[in-house]
Amino acid sequence: MNKFRTILMTGSTGVLGRELVSELLKTTEDKLFLLIRRKKTQTHWARARKQLTATNQDVFLGTRVQVIQGDISLPGLGIHSDDLETLEREVTHLFHAAALTTLNASEEDCLHINTQGTEEALKVAWHLKQKGKLERFFYFSTAYVAGSLQTYCAREDEMAREPAFANFYEASKYQAEKKVRAAMTQGLSATIFRPSIVVGDSTTGEVGEFNVIYPFIKLFAHGILKKLPTRPENSFNIVPIDFVIQASLHIAAQENSIGKAYHLVTQNPPTIGMLVSMSQMEYPGMARMEMVDPASFKKSDLDLIEKAVYEMLEPYLGYLNDHLTFDSSNTIQALEGSGIEFPNTNDAFLKILCQYAVDQGYLVVN
Repeated sequence: MNKFRTILMTGSTGVLGRELVSELLKTTEDKLFLLIRRKKTQTHWARARKQLTATNQDVFLGTRVQVIQGDISLPGLGIHSDDLETLEREVTHLFHAAALTTLNASEEDCLHINTQGTEEALKVAWHLKQKGKLERFFYFSTAYVAGSLQTYCAREDEMAREPAFANFYEASKYQAEKKVRAAMTQGLSATIFRPSIVVGDSTTGEVGEFNVIYPFIKLFAHGILKKLPTRPENSFNIVPIDFVIQASLHIAAQENSIGKAYHLVTQNPPTIGMLVSMSQMEYPGMARMEMVDPASFKKSDLDLIEKAVYEMLEPYLGYLNDHLTFDSSNTIQALEGSGIEFPNTNDAFLKILCQYAVDQGYLVVN
């Protein structure tokens, strides 16, 4: 990526956003405008400083990194008119990475942040295109816009006609991507990235937040979850965050990626059986879990505590009984010759993820 860009980024304090910022500062000369929400006890500048200090990149604050106060849940992303004029003069690329990724979040919150937030980001993009010099819009969707509760091969340049959602997160991201695709047909130069379940670094296991698949592993490891309606051969598509960052930025630099979507997934997803076997071998003191055939599983057979845990876990179950497969034709072509390879998510990788969680005290095993 040799072309100098000025980027406006939403979601820069999230799991993906933090890594995008760090990688862009390390590998490019791009200037970044970070849209950050003010919190009660922290200004938007203070939040940015804390984030950049953690990666030893705070030297860029105020020079290559500028901070704009805003909120994706507000009209126009809550950007002040003076800041908007600055963005009109400078911004050439917009990365919309902000999202509510909590799988058990309410329908209202998911629609407000994921769907309506994307609609507001698109409005800002159109404004910067018409009044400024915006060239590209990049949107981070999810591989699960098809809905994880079905057997289906999701194609990169299509949306499922009959999605089967496991939670409001999937539904809200589906609606959001539809809005981005509509903007594409109207002339917005947009590119869509569809990562699957984003987990820790492929080498170290390091991750900014333990979410999505990690809470399930924790319930399992701590003996809170004793029965699970799944089969050993069922897979779950996880993807290390370093692959998502490297692949998306490489693709973003390609002019021919305009108007396309890209599945950032593993081509050989691990199975529930692999996870259980690895856990029992590496952590013999870890609690055992019984896998129950989903066809014969009855919630009424659970005791009160197990039932409460199961109900908390229900929005996650589509990922643990995953029958989705993903066409990656666009991604394969875009990464050809780049040296960026699809991740190997075997049992050794599962061990790396779990060991990092143990080292950080998130998982407590004997």
